[in-house]
Amino acid sequence: MRYRHIALLALVALPLASCVTSPLSRTPADSLAPVTISGYVPANGDHVTIQAVDQNSGALTTLGHATSIGPGIAHTTSAGTTYTMFPWSFPAGVLPAHFWSPQTIVDDLKTAQGRLGLFASDGGSPFATYSPGAVQAAMAAGGTLGISTGGFSDGNSTVLFDQNGTGNPAHGPWVNVAGMKLTPPGGYPQVAWSAGYYTVDGGKQIYALICTPTSGGPYPAVIYNHGGIDAPLSPTGGDLNGAITSGWTTQPAAGPDSLGQCLDWAKRGWVFATASYRGSSVTISSAGSTFVSAHSGGSPEFCLGEVTDVLALTDLVANHASSIAVGAAGHTVSLNINDRLLMFGYSHGGCVTYRAVEQGAPVTAFSVIEGFTDLRLSYLTARSAGFPADVSAALSGAFQPGTTATYQPDAAGVMGYNWRSGHYFASRGDLSIQNIKTMPILILHGDNEIDVDPITHAVTGNPTPLAQAALISPDVGATNIFVGPAASTPTSEPCISGVAGAPLASSLTAPNASCPISFTAMDTSDTCTNGTFWFLTQCAVITLPLTPPPGQPVQQHYLVVYHNMNHINGGLGIRTTFDGWVEHNFSRQPGCDGLVINCAND
Repeated sequence: MRYRHIALLALVALPLASCVTSPLSRTPADSLAPVTISGYVPANGDHVTIQAVDQNSGALTTLGHATSIGPGIAHTTSAGTTYTMFPWSFPAGVLPAHFWSPQTIVDDLKTAQGRLGLFASDGGSPFATYSPGAVQAAMAAGGTLGISTGGFSDGNSTVLFDQNGTGNPAHGPWVNVAGMKLTPPGGYPQVAWSAGYYTVDGGKQIYALICTPTSGGPYPAVIYNHGGIDAPLSPTGGDLNGAITSGWTTQPAAGPDSLGQCLDWAKRGWVFATASYRGSSVTISSAGSTFVSAHSGGSPEFCLGEVTDVLALTDLVANHASSIAVGAAGHTVSLNINDRLLMFGYSHGGCVTYRAVEQGAPVTAFSVIEGFTDLRLSYLTARSAGFPADVSAALSGAFQPGTTATYQPDAAGVMGYNWRSGHYFASRGDLSIQNIKTMPILILHGDNEIDVDPITHAVTGNPTPLAQAALISPDVGATNIFVGPAASTPTSEPCISGVAGAPLASSLTAPNASCPISFTAMDTSDTCTNGTFWFLTQCAVITLPLTPPPGQPVQQHYLVVYHNMNHINGGLGIRTTFDGWVEHNFSRQPGCDGLVINCAND
């Protein structure tokens, strides 16, 4: 509510074009609570039409009308021009669920995060809207909100988010299950860790790992969204694992080194948290026996309910840290964080990261490594590789929880693909509002469409070819950098013609368009990109941000693509660039990025 009051104070003093001032756009809301939308127009008795997006179809539906009333608010500029603005307001009430999220198409959309899109107009273009970041920017610039040129408006629709999932209650508190205090080797300060859970969707227990230094602070926080998914076609991926031996963490016998990663960040002065998404597990061994074994409730949904899980964990760490204590019972330490929060994710976790930020996660900066951006494109990529429609759908997350039933990205099911896709929302402006425009963003990707497992040398197709990153780069206004021989620099990537998120014809079995992409080639002679197995080879650091040309602002958004990097061999190759970017933006050395094979020895 603080930003709303700032906006209304600005209205008293400043001339405005037709605008919506409440609620502020891209802010959290409760889908079960009534909504009232209001603003100002430059004429008394003006008729304002309020429309909402039907999230099941994408069509605009008229909710009703409002009329501006007097007396207006007058303001005279320094040039002697007088403006008078007249208020209008429309009580929309509690809106039906289909205006918040597409719950009526297929069963696996029941827990989708709510996104309400409202438009106000008086027969012309939709009125200007403002996010909290736009209001802050306007105030910092001396209060130019809503001048006739649009001022600091960063949209023309009022978008509200129900981060708990449409119709669901708020998440529950953190419940500590088990943990320890440990002293890292190498002279690092003592750290503490815990496995615990919180509830979402009215009762699902979601387990997570949290690690922290045991003294000092406040510390920056990091939310890591891991890759993998426990699903019918991938029954072993997506779990959190770890091992403790001789008083410190070691590489677990199987699975990712989740605890090693968690503790590696904590020993360097971060509060680290990572969720075991719905349907996944946490398994930690100690001295050869199982110390923690827990399974999150629900079924995998692939970049849908998992976003709810991450948003809840992010809220707990960012806004309720003092109520979270980690470590062994009777020997716990409370989290002590500052106002700096990094989120990053890999693969499925990259998709979750895009969606969580789009959904209003309070991040300071975010990074995505080999992340999914458009599940329609994933479907067509799988089809072009020879997979049948049902397998391609399952590989794109379009499966019913707990079953192998699938649905296609046609008119009846495309929203099930769109609501998993960062590009669908980014193309509608959710990743270009004022606070995101100014925050650091780093996307790391490779150009190799073949995966070669660094351990087994097995060859498979890359589930996130470069086309995925190429789609979202213009959505966030990224500067594209290519690391490798100049002759290998791509000039175009497969894409889908037409409007983002449109239904696909069943006859379409491959991307039907080619979209241009341009890169600045860097480190063209770096031998780290020569071979396929470069997961243990470090490339030269790309120091970000790049030095801008004279008179140009510093660019904050980057897509850095590495030649011959595939989905699983990034490892040390991308480490120096990621580490340097984090340290530049947080003035603190980062921990293991999760792509190094053994985080415990990082």
